[in-house]
Amino acid sequence: MTERVIQEAPDDIPALERTTGPLPLSDTQRALYLVELLHPGTPTYTIAVAVLLDGPLDVPRLRDAVARVVARHDALRTTFTSGTAPSFEPAQRIGAPDPELPVVDVRADGNEDADAAALRLARTWADEPFDLARGPLLRTRLIRSGPGRHLLVVTMHQLVSDGPSLQIFFDELADGYADEPERDAPGLRFADYAAWQRSRPVDAEHLDWWRERLAGAPTVLRLPADRPRPAVAGPHGGSHRHTLGAVVMRPALRLARDLRVTPFVLVLTAYAAFLSRLAGTQDVLVGVPVSARDRVELESVIGFFATTLPVRVEAGRDRSFAGLCRSVQSELLDVLTHREVTMEQLARELAPHRDPGHAPLVQAYFSLEQEPIVTPHLPGLRATAFDLPPSGAKVDLDMLVFRSAEEEDAFDLTLTYRTDLFEAATIARTAVRFEELLVAAVADPSAAIGSLPGPPEGAPPPQPPPAAAPPPPALPDVARAGTEQALLQIWREVLGRDDVGVHDNFFDLGGTSFALTTVHTLIGARTGARTPLVSLLEFPTIAALARHLAGGTRTGHAVADPAGPARAARLRERRGRLRQPRSGQETDE
Repeated sequence: MTERVIQEAPDDIPALERTTGPLPLSDTQRALYLVELLHPGTPTYTIAVAVLLDGPLDVPRLRDAVARVVARHDALRTTFTSGTAPSFEPAQRIGAPDPELPVVDVRADGNEDADAAALRLARTWADEPFDLARGPLLRTRLIRSGPGRHLLVVTMHQLVSDGPSLQIFFDELADGYADEPERDAPGLRFADYAAWQRSRPVDAEHLDWWRERLAGAPTVLRLPADRPRPAVAGPHGGSHRHTLGAVVMRPALRLARDLRVTPFVLVLTAYAAFLSRLAGTQDVLVGVPVSARDRVELESVIGFFATTLPVRVEAGRDRSFAGLCRSVQSELLDVLTHREVTMEQLARELAPHRDPGHAPLVQAYFSLEQEPIVTPHLPGLRATAFDLPPSGAKVDLDMLVFRSAEEEDAFDLTLTYRTDLFEAATIARTAVRFEELLVAAVADPSAAIGSLPGPPEGAPPPQPPPAAAPPPPALPDVARAGTEQALLQIWREVLGRDDVGVHDNFFDLGGTSFALTTVHTLIGARTGARTPLVSLLEFPTIAALARHLAGGTRTGHAVADPAGPARAARLRERRGRLRQPRSGQETDE
């Protein structure tokens, strides 16, 4: 996002010894790596862009330029491995350069021209999963759709990249293609930053601010959905593209100047007001991306320097849109001031018990960039970029707004959504209704939020739970007892303690999410049971997990938790944790 701050660094980031050995992950990388373990083989965290190159392209020169960028940035040669006892911490390794640039020819057929066929193929490539352990986590491919007509497709995993990294890649690609002298090597690499970040304790004053600011905030956004929320949120998603034309955005940009707020703040305010109306609540948490590139020495480094932090918007129906914009601007500046606390740390400290049915703390994201997703420029060629939204969904609803490269002052809006909750037609209507609210708010910024057009106010009626699939025949008690004993032994080994009871919670005994991945591996090896890793989060005691493995319960995207009342009580208790600081330690590693 553009609202980032460059400041004088209070301390230096030390450079690690250059080694091919294991290196630590940053806090945000750890959280993202765990999500990948829970839902392997999905494209949710793929960053992809296609660039149409019109003109005489020198393919060998472009291939050499790609190799030069990859050799310069360690992050593009990084892979990730699971941790082992006693820490179970995952690690990253930096390998040797191995860039490729295969060329594929496509031709027009009776249904679409060659350019459309090339773009369709590029979207297919954007959904291909990465192998985090083997790599590479950067793929560059070239599609030739005709004489002097190529589509360059670049996909990166977010574990090694972010939005600014994509522009750095294309800027240096242009240098290499033009045979410009190499820039000075970055003084730091991402692994240096990750090790430095992990070595720093959570700032107690910043954490206290977050505790106070989020006290009483609703941590579940109940949007009206087409289908009941599953017990375990799936990674499958869809995306809908909507254009906010210049006729909409020029007045919005002008109002932002008049109110002395950023366009990011103005559209975020409209989005939060829209969500407030949609969910029937006046208090909304929206996740926004925050850059950690707050030092000059990090600006030219490719890596995952972003986190997402919650912005609390109290959209009372009697507040004016203009007044709410100013309030959101102030709130966002406070969030940026306390950005050293990551979302992962907030979740650990303020809401440590996770509900697998939804993302912790925040279920709606927002981002706006006043520039196109990337601005490529290869000498001798006309380059036009297209973003390729992945088919995976990080949260229930994610709004991404980029300035359009095709029309001045127009913006492209993409809504990414969970397909296990919403139909495509519902999201298409959502985009139209959001535009209606934005237009009305800009036309009369003194109008009360409650008077703006948009979705009907009030919480949606409760939806009936899905019909549970019949459970498989349960194993005899003696078999379940054998499973409990096997689990008991695994837990004792992984946790390194003997005082483990069948009703103890794995995390209350000091277990971590990464230690749970080892438990998952040992369960499969020793018992032959096959269950998704995420089910170990749903059933965190030996007794509950043994019943699940024996056939007494199931998890799945279409099956509700059989213990409905008990689960609801657990969720109420978990949400209540947000209102109080955790007792005991300040961090939970």
